[in-house]
Amino acid sequence: MARHGRSRGSKWQRPHRPVNPALVDGGFGGGARQRRRDGEYHVRSISAAAATKSYLCPGCSLSIEPGTAHIVAWRADSIFGDDHAASERRHWHRRCWQIG
Repeated sequence: MARHGRSRGSKWQRPHRPVNPALVDGGFGGGARQRRRDGEYHVRSISAAAATKSYLCPGCSLSIEPGTAHIVAWRADSIFGDDHAASERRHWHRRCWQIG
């Protein structure tokens, strides 16, 4: 049986989507900047209703299941700029982000 359409490939093979400036620095979704030990970050809260995918939390290496409110964070002080930093954003459990 023939396949219809193409495989999307891994997220690393897909073209980069530029960051939406409305999401940075207090825009839609409760975005903010936070300073941590290792630098400054853009932080956005994701509500349980908006969480539709599964992610791996870098703080505890456990899965963040769909329907779980969590945090998305990316460097605000990257030497490569906001677009590059946003492409490397990570999804964290709220508690893991607080204690990290």
